Amino acid sequence: MADIELIVEADEPALFFSSVKGAEAYLEAIDVRNGVYRAAFGPDGQPFDIRAASGRVTITPALRGAEPGELRALLLRFLESTNDKNIGPDDDLPVLLARCGYAAI
Repeated sequence: MADIELIVEADEPALFFSSVKGAEAYLEAIDVRNGVYRAAFGPDGQPFDIRAASGRVTITPALRGAEPGELRALLLRFLESTNDKNIGPDDDLPVLLARCGYAAI
């Protein structure tokens, strides 16, 4: 299981990356411009901005506070989409991220 450095909200409903550089290489600029990736977070809920210019994707820390509640909601949507039946109502971010680690790209 890889460490997750970046979580991107998408139609899946989430993509998990072991590095920001890996996410920049994986995501397509056209999809960024078309709004496919609605949000991105670090493992503690730190928001990231995703931009596309000249056919390249860049991901940088956003200049706003952490959003752990938004990340937790995204992780719960992802786990529910996989029919994971072992979600606890008090599971915190590290527990939820560990459950998603198999999906890291």
